[in-house]
Amino acid sequence: MPGMSNLSGGIAGCRSPRNESSPTESPCGASSAQGLQRDHAWMAELDQLLATILARNNSVPVPANAVSFAIAPAPTAALLHSNIHESFGVVESATDHAKAFRNWFHSFANTLSLLGSRAGNVQGFQIASPRYQKLLKAELMRGQLQATYSRNDADRLERSRSPLVREGYGRAVRTGLWMAAAEVRTEQIRKLLGESSDELNKFVVYPVSRAFEYPGLTLTLLSSLDALDLAGLESVYIEPLRIQLILKTKVTLPVIDGHFGRRGLRASPSECAEICAEAMVRKICEGDIPGALESLNAAFHDEAAEAVKSGLSKTQWAPNTLIVPKGVDPLMGSSIEQTQLLKAAYEKCVAPGTEGLPFFLRQNIQVVRNLIGDIQKFGRPSMPAMVCADLTEALQTVSELVFQAGFMSGPRLNPQASSLHMERLYQAMQEIHRIIHFQNDWAGRTTRLDDAVASLLLGISVVTGVGLSRGEACALQEFLAVERAPHALAMLDQTHASLPGQNSVAYLAGGYYETPGLFNEPASYPFVTHPDLIEKDLIIIEPHPNNAAEPSVQPHDPVELIKHLFSDGVDHRRTVVMDVTLNHLGEEQISAALKAAKPHIESGRLNLILLQSGTKFVQNGMDLVNIGFAAVFNHKEHWVDFRTNMARNRMHVPNDDEGYIAHLLSTENHASSLAYLARVRKNTATLRATLEEKIAWGHETENAYEICINSDAKTVYISFRLTQAYLAKKLRIEGAMVSPEERARINAQLYETRLCPAFRDLAVVDRSSFGFNITNFGECGETVRITPGVEEHALLKEYAMRIINTGALLYSELESMPAVERL
Repeated sequence: MPGMSNLSGGIAGCRSPRNESSPTESPCGASSAQGLQRDHAWMAELDQLLATILARNNSVPVPANAVSFAIAPAPTAALLHSNIHESFGVVESATDHAKAFRNWFHSFANTLSLLGSRAGNVQGFQIASPRYQKLLKAELMRGQLQATYSRNDADRLERSRSPLVREGYGRAVRTGLWMAAAEVRTEQIRKLLGESSDELNKFVVYPVSRAFEYPGLTLTLLSSLDALDLAGLESVYIEPLRIQLILKTKVTLPVIDGHFGRRGLRASPSECAEICAEAMVRKICEGDIPGALESLNAAFHDEAAEAVKSGLSKTQWAPNTLIVPKGVDPLMGSSIEQTQLLKAAYEKCVAPGTEGLPFFLRQNIQVVRNLIGDIQKFGRPSMPAMVCADLTEALQTVSELVFQAGFMSGPRLNPQASSLHMERLYQAMQEIHRIIHFQNDWAGRTTRLDDAVASLLLGISVVTGVGLSRGEACALQEFLAVERAPHALAMLDQTHASLPGQNSVAYLAGGYYETPGLFNEPASYPFVTHPDLIEKDLIIIEPHPNNAAEPSVQPHDPVELIKHLFSDGVDHRRTVVMDVTLNHLGEEQISAALKAAKPHIESGRLNLILLQSGTKFVQNGMDLVNIGFAAVFNHKEHWVDFRTNMARNRMHVPNDDEGYIAHLLSTENHASSLAYLARVRKNTATLRATLEEKIAWGHETENAYEICINSDAKTVYISFRLTQAYLAKKLRIEGAMVSPEERARINAQLYETRLCPAFRDLAVVDRSSFGFNITNFGECGETVRITPGVEEHALLKEYAMRIINTGALLYSELESMPAVERL
């Protein structure tokens, strides 16, 4: 989505102080530096125009600093906007927690008021409302997207800390945007129930991706909203609204939350934004401006909630800020001056000459080149003025960071400065990706996910004898179907629900820790040639396992598994799910697996599913969209029931999310994505080698940590844990084994109090996933996981030394501590 934070900032991205200009000042005194020359005559016209507009709106309390933004110079103009300075001041002065909320609030208030100013022309507004809904959705998403940062880390570099985001980001967490969507749906159901609306008080409303059957509750499926009646029901899925109602008295609600979360069944952030935006546009069209704002009340729940609600409620729906040239609709297009500035900023940002720059700069810039292409075509058929302004600013920021990079390399590299420089680039790139995500949807440019996946799997030639020939690829095309879901776990859950009677399930050791819970704790096997696997109906394999909670992990060869499963000659139909999240779909390992599977797919004996999480490497670290997708290969005539069930259980993925992922998977990005994954793998190996020099598994040095075993040369993470020797001394149980529960307790305590603070001055953060540009940590029960990004090696060495030094310090403190204090 587009970040629109500079709407009150200046001409097409040229910032001026938000709270310091007056109605008679030029809104952007530095515009000449941006290539736009001003003369005294135009400034006089602008001053007179502003005075006239303020006089026309004398019934509205307009403070002297209300006007601070001009889209472009123009002798005649239409002015649209609200008094955001006054209302935002309430939020800004409330608490420190609300401080980083200001950018989102500024842009959100601008967009809302632009829409509200149209409410007088109801007929025309309703005709265009789907497009306006996209703008509101984009703004709502802006408050959601940087949720992967922890609360303690959110202040650094003014990272988004919007109250739309709750602490922690994950499938089991009720984010503010999800809660707002639940409130919108609750209001809709109450209206449908009419006199029986009190019946809804007995239920909790969950926006979900599909119906969920919980043990002990009778599930009722409602395909229509006609004559809605909840009397006597326990668990209700209302298909038209994609929500599930759970009777409060029958279950422990946190348990339900966990079950929804572990299956990835919560509605995605993008879908929740759709729900909220649709409701807000509808209320604006009806003239219910306060009601449109109140749609978000449920999202604000922490210590800043009342200040935020108060700020929103004071937003005035009167024109007093945004100036546009006559004939330019800021919601539908940009001025000529804006587009010229955008073109100049883009050409400067992606200009040749990046060869000598660090990898993270070169790779990110190349991805932007691939996604935008011709900047003039990218802006067609229309680009809202605020979107154009924000893209210009984001590109200018990247250009400045590229220039600064030349001063940050060499033998005197400053780890703090280099790390934070990377984080600034990462955030600027996220802004660019958000705008690309929005603009492609706004302009109606979508690449089909089916085509993108098929092209990667079947349309790219690889080494002869390893990959697929053209004939083999064409043959497999006939058996391919592409599925998608709001999350990879939801995709797995859909697969499970579509395989009735598949009680004989196995998974290869080291797989993602949440996977077994979807299949009623299936049997785990350590290697692909285990004889018991031949009898299984469903086998789940990760070629590169990522369960960092296990102290020892090894890779699994999918080709060897397929050979083993079909070596007995028995006519046994089976499903193999390959979680290839740590692969690129165009890699030789994938095509080799397809080559081995082809005859068994054609015979109808094999149902092969290649599953991938789109929130990892697919997005080149940007982490903007929640999506999981799968390439399903099977013989239609032999797997009729499965295909029918998959269609029935199919979940909703917003078109803009799917289109964004498809663009990233397109062949233009193939080389860049492979290079990105290769760099993460290389950095993982480099960091592991550095750590193993000092704290290898089973070491006898005076250090509290040891590196866990992982023989996968293409893994993307490293895990380490507290040594038995350290724990024994700490707990005074020399010679005895420490229980897993006690290990996990101490590990969590030291992770929070000692390890994370050791990295507080760096951009390394505590996140719940991997695949980002910047290295991050995560506590995994008995272990700690490090998932490297694409930094330079000097930073990796700094990370390693801080881990080693923290472990050494922990050990030395224990040695000097009286025995009674070690407990």
